Amino acid sequence: ITFICDEDDDTPKQAWEVEVDQVMASTAQYINFQAAVDDKLIDVSGYVPNMGHHYLNPALVDGTFELEKPEIILYIPNANGDMEMVAVEYAIVPEDPDNPGNPPEGFTGSQDEWHFNEMIGQWQLHVWTILDNPDGIFHPTNSAIGD
Repeated sequence: ITFICDEDDDTPKQAWEVEVDQVMASTAQYINFQAAVDDKLIDVSGYVPNMGHHYLNPALVDGTFELEKPEIILYIPNANGDMEMVAVEYAIVPEDPDNPGNPPEGFTGSQDEWHFNEMIGQWQLHVWTILDNPDGIFHPTNSAIGD
């Protein structure tokens, strides 16, 4: 296992944890929902229980995993009805969706939990970058989000 020390903290981080930090930095502007609106992200799912709304950036859909360019930002409405960012999701379309093969190479190591969505023919990986997930940062659903 690869450990990388963070300069601000003496606790060694695993490579995938450092990569999650990179994702958080590269998507920080989307904490403000207006940034998603301004960048023309579109709600492709409506509200999904235990996930939220999936806002897709169509310009990033290219079949390639790019660490700092997740295709989807997940939001849930707060008590005031304002949208709050909770996670990112990678949505990778394989060359042959009928025979998707192995999941893409994602984060370093084997922590990430890719799922093939047969209904839309793509590999998906959720990363709960903002809202803590009791089932793990890469778990597809988050029990902290209601039905």
